Order: sequence, then C-alpha cells, then structure tokens
Amino acid sequence: MKLGSFRLKIALLSALISGLVVGGFGLATWYLLYRQKLEAVDTEIRSLGARHPGWLVRGGGFDRFQSSMEFIFGEEHKGKILLLVKDAKGQNLYVSPDWPEELNPDQIDCSLADDPRQRAYSATNSPSVSRGLPWRSGGGSGRGGMGRGPGPGGGGPVVFTKVPRFFAMQAGGSAWRFGVMGNNEMRLVVGLNCDQVKTELNWMRNAILGALPVALLLVGGGGWVVAGRALHPLNTIGEMAEGVTASGLDQRIPSSDADAEISRLIRVLNGMMDRLEASFRQATRFSADASHELKTPLAVMQGELENALQAAEPGSPAQQVFSNLLEETQRLKRITRGLLLLSQADAGQLKLSLEPIDLSAELHEMVEDARVLASDSNLRFDLGIQPGMRVQADRSLLRMALLNLLSNAVKYNETNGSVGVTLATDNDQAVLTVRNSGQGIPLADQSRVFERFFRADQTRGRAKDGLGLGLSLAREIIHAHRGELVLKESRPGHTCFEAKVGPLLRD
Repeated sequence: MKLGSFRLKIALLSALISGLVVGGFGLATWYLLYRQKLEAVDTEIRSLGARHPGWLVRGGGFDRFQSSMEFIFGEEHKGKILLLVKDAKGQNLYVSPDWPEELNPDQIDCSLADDPRQRAYSATNSPSVSRGLPWRSGGGSGRGGMGRGPGPGGGGPVVFTKVPRFFAMQAGGSAWRFGVMGNNEMRLVVGLNCDQVKTELNWMRNAILGALPVALLLVGGGGWVVAGRALHPLNTIGEMAEGVTASGLDQRIPSSDADAEISRLIRVLNGMMDRLEASFRQATRFSADASHELKTPLAVMQGELENALQAAEPGSPAQQVFSNLLEETQRLKRITRGLLLLSQADAGQLKLSLEPIDLSAELHEMVEDARVLASDSNLRFDLGIQPGMRVQADRSLLRMALLNLLSNAVKYNETNGSVGVTLATDNDQAVLTVRNSGQGIPLADQSRVFERFFRADQTRGRAKDGLGLGLSLAREIIHAHRGELVLKESRPGHTCFEAKVGPLLRD
C-alpha cells in the first residue's frame, strides 16, 4: 500500500525507527536484568552450599544445616530453600521436608564435571592429603562456590572438586533455581524459590511493553508535528505556484532565511519564474507585434485584390484567381485579429468597452444569423431563451464569442439535425447552453478543444472552414467578462457547450 502523504510517511518512519530502538533497548535491558538476576541467584546458591561445609565431614546433621540456613535468611524464606544430598552411588541421604511432590529427587541429574583447577592443585600436593581430607573447608568461596582452605588462592584443599551446574524448573506452582555442587563422594543440590525474581522480571517486561506504545505515539506525534513544521514552507510554495497563471507570472515566492535548503529551493523557483515570465512576455509581445504589423499589409492586399477583382473580365480565369486570393486574405485577417486578441488576453491587456446590453435580444439576432448559415443543412432550432436578461459587456467581443459557439453547432452538425439554444439564470449569472446533434467530439480530443489551432480529426481540412482559434478565443473573451466556458458533454448525436456570463443587471 502506498501512502500519499509525505508528512504521514515521516511520522510513521519516525515511529518505526524509534520503536525499533526503544524495543531493542528494552529487550537488551530486560535480558541484562534477567542475566543479573540469575547470576545473583546462582551466587546465593553457591553461598548456601559453601557457608558451612564442615557438616559434610560429620556426615550428618542435614536437618540442622537446613534449619540454620532458614534461621540465617529469616522467617520469610521458610519453605523457599530446598536441600538434597546424595552419595557417590546416587542414594538420597537427605531430602528437604518441603520438597515438591511432583519433583522426583531420583530424577535430578547430579552428574558434574571435574574442576581443572582441582586437578592442578592435586598434582602439586601429597595424594594422601588430597584423598584423606577432601572436605576440609577454608575461609572463602572461589569459582563455582568452592570453599577453600590454605591451598592456592585460599590456603587449603577445596571442599567441592566438581564444577557446579545450575538449572531452572517449575514445581509446586513455583519457579525454582537449582545448583548442583559436590566432590567425588557427595552431591549437594540446593534450590531457591525464584517467584520474587520472576515477578520482578515480569513487572519489568510489562513495564517495557506498556511504555513502548506510549513512546511510539509520542514519537509519531512528534514526527507529525516536526514534519508539519518542516513542510510548511513547501506548502507555502505550493499555494503560491497554484496561483501562478499566464496573467500572473510576475508573482514570486517570498524569500525565507529559516532553512538553507528551503531558501535555495525558493531562489531556484523564483529564478525559473523570471525566465518563464521573460520568455512568455517575449512570445506574447512577438505575437501581438506580428499581428499588429500584419494588419496594414493585409488591408492593402485586400483593397488591391478587390479592385483587381472588379476590373477582371467576368467569368475569366483571372477573376477566379483574384477571388480565391481575396478569400485567403480575409482568412489571414481573421487569424491575425484572433492572435492579436489572444495575445492581449494573455498579457492581461484585453480592453473591454463595457455597456449594458440585452443579452436575450442579442442572442435572438445571432440565432437568425445562424439560421442563414444552416439554410443548406435543413437544421431545426430549438430555442429556450429567457427574455429581458441584461448584462454589462463588450457588445462586439461577446457577439464574436457567442457567434463562434452557434456557428460551430451549425458547421459540425448532421443534415436534418437540430441545434438547441437555451438562456437561463443561475446564481445571478446568465447561463447559455448551445448543443447540436453532430457526431460528437472523440473522448481523447475533449480535453484539447480549447487549445489554440487544435481541430479534432474529423474536422480537419478545409471542407469546413475554421481557424482552430474560435473556441480558445471565445473562452478568453468570456473569462474577461468574469464568466466561464466549458464543454459539458459530447457523445455521438449530442454535444453541449455551456457559457456563463454575469452578473445580471437589475432594473
């Protein structure tokens, strides 16, 4: 799925990246805390096993040993310390009274690996001493919770000669952490209840999981706000660009010193607008100047051709040539006038001689002119002109625009077809609708009918006289009268144009 909003993308991306960072940090924190808690429990288990190793020498007193541990750790730890003692053959010498029923002591794996440091120590001391005093304790606990005497690092032979092993199990509805320690003759299994540790870890996990959505919302909201502030200059640029038209190319985007990137973009766009304005004004000025300069020679040509046509012998080839040239000259004059008006409209200099006119009466006169054009096509005119509609307009220019619509409805129609003309009011504007029953404009050409010199494929050529400027000129004239001209609909057998002019004048 593609997201359309760049601001939304920034917010979601910020939330995603922050979520990954916060989630990874929370997971790492929880894992480190988990490892620290386990190491603390394992250290406690080693401490319990090495606290009074002398009881191993006496070979008994297990009950007193467990009682002493519970006494040392307090009443709240009662029932939370388990003790299991096995001999070298795996026989149970002692099992705590609170040992969970679902946990079979015989199934506890008490296999241990030899401690390499013990082997190194034995190689440098008397074998008889090592064998005869295997449980003599010292004053501290070394690696793996091994009590040491005056041997290496402690001062005496070690009590636990095996590498301790730790594992976790569920029993009696509680979580337990067990440590297995011992030597060649004995195995000591000490278990600690880890419910409190598990509760703390679960609380930490829930706190992280609960804080993560809140953090994502805050980061996403912050990303949304920051992206909005960052995109505000771009929105201003977009709004300014939307307001730029052919008559408003002098508009520029206000400069900003807030951000270097935005400032550079504004300078580039304003520079582009400068070049476009210069090029457009040059093209407009050329079109206007060329059209203006062509008016005089074309008028002279027309006068000379009219004189030559009158002097030529009737029916002679010369008269036919002069007639054709005069027709082409008049066509050039219409093109020149149309280009001059369009260039003036582009430059915003289309001058209107406004006066109150009766649009309904003018339209009736134009329909009569259109009937003359349609005399050879046997067209039917359907009129719906509301009387008495008056507007402030340039009479000649407005007649030119509306006559273009009527002449097109006649020219691009079918024999024995129909032309519909209606004039009504809508929101204090005069709305003129002109429709015909022609072939229609192809769908691919409908968006281009107002382009200059564009003519749909079926209307190209000289069989139907046209300049390709009529509709574009009509639209510019109606725009100058604060109205609009649009193609409402076109399909085979029905084409409809709508022109709005106004506001209406009230008596």
